This record gives sequence, C-alpha cells and structure tokens, in this order.
Amino acid sequence: MSLKTIWPLLLTLFALLILSPLSSNQTQADELTYLVISNQAEPFQIVSQKVNHTEPVHQGIISDIVYASLKESEVEVTTLAYPFKRYILMMDPQHTPRWISYGSPAWQTIHGEEAQNKRLSKNKLFDVSHVLVTKDDSAFTVNRVDDLFGKTIITLKGFSYPGLDRYIKAGLIFKVEVNSHENALKAVETGRGIGFVAMKTRALYTINSAGLNRNEFTLVDFAKVIAPYPIYLSFSDAVPEKLIEQVDQQVLKLKQSHRIDEIIHSYLGE
Repeated sequence: MSLKTIWPLLLTLFALLILSPLSSNQTQADELTYLVISNQAEPFQIVSQKVNHTEPVHQGIISDIVYASLKESEVEVTTLAYPFKRYILMMDPQHTPRWISYGSPAWQTIHGEEAQNKRLSKNKLFDVSHVLVTKDDSAFTVNRVDDLFGKTIITLKGFSYPGLDRYIKAGLIFKVEVNSHENALKAVETGRGIGFVAMKTRALYTINSAGLNRNEFTLVDFAKVIAPYPIYLSFSDAVPEKLIEQVDQQVLKLKQSHRIDEIIHSYLGE
C-alpha cells in the first residue's frame, strides 16, 4: 500500500482520536439526572404507576417546575426515584455526577448541609410553612416550642425538622416516625401523638388525595416553632454554571407568569 493511499486513512484516524473525547464530553454535558424521592415527597414529587405505562409517571409541584424549566434546553433528562436515604446517597458524584433536584438552606443535618442543599438556584421557587395536624376536637395550640415538651409528635422517617430536631435529640420532645403522610394522618386519627408536623401544602394534598374529610382535622399554625422557609432547585457540583443560569431564567419566567402558583394550586384541589 503506497503512502498516497495510507495518508487519507491516517488523517481520518487522527481526526477520530481528537474528536472522540470532545464528543464524549459533549454528550455528558447534555445529560442530566433528575433525582426524585419516592413515596415521601408528595405533592412536590409524585411517582405513580399508570395503566398502559411500563415506566413510572412522574408528576408533582417540583417535578412540573423542573420539566418546564428544562423544556427549552437541549439537555436529555433522566428521572430516577429512590427512598429518601438512598436518594441522598445517590447524590454522591460517584453515583450520579450531574443531577438536579430541590432543597432549602433550612435543611441541615448535625454534620452540616447535605448535598441536597449545597448548591441552590438563584431564584427561589416558593416558601413553605408548617402546621401541626391534630384531631378536629383537639384544643391544643402552639405558642412556643416549650408547649411541646413532654409531648409525642408524629414525624416522617429520615426527614429533618428545623426548630425541633435538637429538642427531640435532647429527649424533651418525643416522636413517632412513620413512612408516609397518609400513615401520619392515620396515626393522628388513632391518637399515637398530639399531632403530625407537616408542611401545610403536603398536609392539604394528602387529606385531599386520600379522600379524607378535611373537617376531621385541625391545622394548627406552627410558625413559632418552624419559621417559613424557601424552596429552591438544587444541583450537583458537576452541573455547568451556564445551564444553571438558563434554568434560573426559566424559573423566573414561570414565577412572573404565575405559572408556579397555578401548579401549586392544581395539586391542592383549588
């Protein structure tokens, strides 16, 4: 084979060697994993199996916002759902290099911020407030955290409760942990605790979706124990800053058009 024949082949091989890493990096940059909490994050993240669907259907306030904010991008989104503890574990770069989810500065562990709350979007999505869900005939009120001392409250397994966790750890407040919001409301009905500490949005959604009678529960304001706090989108360290800026701009548009408010109300039956 002459040099004249070999030369084009060598040039082609050289080009492939140069472009291959670039193509691989570009593909990785265009992929994003949306991490979802299964079974405990409704109505923020709702995972359901519908008839004639081989894959789970992902809906919810956060999910709708995530998909809407990435709709105009060229990013390929893969959605993966896990139980809460594994969800946090999957945020490790070795498991999921590039991910998007949601978080808040208020959610911290005794060891500091979790990966979920480390890198947040610039624009907040909305604020959340908490309530103590009690039986309708309960006259219990919360004016300060001391009112809960010696009492048993119902909480969700694995979740952090700003304003409460240190008192629970100190043994001043007792807790009964359950796996889901619906189980928590059942625990309220059976008197396993004075009430269930929940985000107001989640409490209203669960009562509505479970077909429970709203009048059988009282939502006691809990702001003096857990102050309202903001919710943001969160990102792994490997997500390009440019993509985060694009998502932030879309979030801002969704807020300005009141689309986020519409999404929230749609899940509360309003």
